[in-house]
Amino acid sequence: MKLLRQLIIQCFNVCFIAILLLMGWMLYNVHIAGDLLIIFLIIVTVTVFPLYTYWIEHIHKKILPFRYEDLYLQTVDMFLSLQSYDDIIKVIFERVLRFIGVRSGLLIFYSHATDDYTIYYQKQQKQKIIRKARIDKNNIILKIIQSGDDILIKSKLDPSLHFQRSIIFEMEKLGSEIIIPIYYHDIFLGLMVIGEKKTRISRKDILMLKALASKIATVTVNSFFMHELIKNKEIEKEYELSFKVLKKFLPPDEGFIHNTHYRVIRHPGNEAHYFFSIYNCSDSISYVIICSLRANIPLLSLLIPAISVLFQSYARLGYYPLTIIEKINAVIKKKELIEKDLSLLVLKKCNNNYFIGKSRTSDIKLFVYNGSTVKPVMSNDDSAMIRNPVRLIIARHDMAAIKKNPELLDNTVSLSNTIGENEFIMILTRA
Repeated sequence: MKLLRQLIIQCFNVCFIAILLLMGWMLYNVHIAGDLLIIFLIIVTVTVFPLYTYWIEHIHKKILPFRYEDLYLQTVDMFLSLQSYDDIIKVIFERVLRFIGVRSGLLIFYSHATDDYTIYYQKQQKQKIIRKARIDKNNIILKIIQSGDDILIKSKLDPSLHFQRSIIFEMEKLGSEIIIPIYYHDIFLGLMVIGEKKTRISRKDILMLKALASKIATVTVNSFFMHELIKNKEIEKEYELSFKVLKKFLPPDEGFIHNTHYRVIRHPGNEAHYFFSIYNCSDSISYVIICSLRANIPLLSLLIPAISVLFQSYARLGYYPLTIIEKINAVIKKKELIEKDLSLLVLKKCNNNYFIGKSRTSDIKLFVYNGSTVKPVMSNDDSAMIRNPVRLIIARHDMAAIKKNPELLDNTVSLSNTIGENEFIMILTRA
């Protein structure tokens, strides 16, 4: 049947071309040429062709009316290839408005992440996007639309009722005849605003628009989850790269500084919360820096190389620990990598004596083990000198269990059980 109707349309085209050829043959026989022929051609072009185009389109719509089922199927097919909101605007929404005989419409999307609205405006072939649009949350339309079934149709509202008159007023401000909410289950995603139509909105129009709103909701949510998935993958890669950078700058957890054995015990997986580095200036002088970090991985990947380079540069110049701390914090803050001073402790080892400096806000504690008890040092001062200790303990740890039982210092496994998350202990033992 559809093929037959298409054939009828083609017959009209053939007949029109035949009439034009017949007229041309008649003009040839009566010897009409020159200016008269030009005038005739202008009249045909200006009048006959537009009239024929208008009537053939009218006949085409009568013989081959567009079915809403076809529009729905086309809409679904196009949604399968959608990549962004721009595709919704440029392809589907404009076509839907055109087929239901509406000249203008709005798609208003609400972002839960940023708590603002984005408006896509469509009027015939003109399109406009308004980002971060200001919409009053107390707007009566937003208040009464509580689900995907709360469709507003202006022609069905009673202006004699104050409440409904307020709704009509807001709809007229938007130039809308229909407002269809976009919901994904109970999650409000936005509004589809359909402009005024000369003819009455049919039930099929409503069903088709509801189906479109449902599809837009699905694409919106799928797009969000796809974006989050890609974002998480990128973060994972960034973390992996940052941890690799971090580990490149971390010495082994156990080793020797001249005649002193050092050992670091930490909670598994807390590389992001502390950093230490060792620099041997000569056979008798070494520097150790420990930084208590509170930052995200991407920032650490910038901070740690900077701290390491600055530390070695100032250690090579022979500065005392407190001077090194002040200079590192000054440079880091000048580069605007941080706002507050870093929590640093710097130790300068000369033979078996230790010159120590730490930030005033540092949460790193220092303890000395004299063979029988563990005693804290530097409780109030930001610098100190310790002569020939048996063991020096640097920790971000309450040390309560170790104070009660100093023998834990010799048992790495037992000691690691006392370490909480984001804590560490560094033990320097005289060989």
